[in-house]
Amino acid sequence: MSDMNEKMRLARKIAERKVAFIRHAISYLVVIAGLAVVNNLTYGGYQWWLWVAFGWGIGVVSHFLSAFLYQSGALVDRLAQHELEKMNGPK
Repeated sequence: MSDMNEKMRLARKIAERKVAFIRHAISYLVVIAGLAVVNNLTYGGYQWWLWVAFGWGIGVVSHFLSAFLYQSGALVDRLAQHELEKMNGPK
């Protein structure tokens, strides 16, 4: 039963990371859209909001990689499994 609880805890942690990313992405889109509107309504020439979009976008991309690719050591586990299979040779 303890193994099931551990799996549930890990699954919940992974799900929370994914939800946090989704919230981050939504807030990014809303704020960047707002900045673009403000920029184009007040000045319209130099598109300064693109610098904010680029800088914050780097954070959003790294958050995506953390939430969906790394998944609390899952990537390390898969790579370790692959290395073990290579060491053991074909079955």
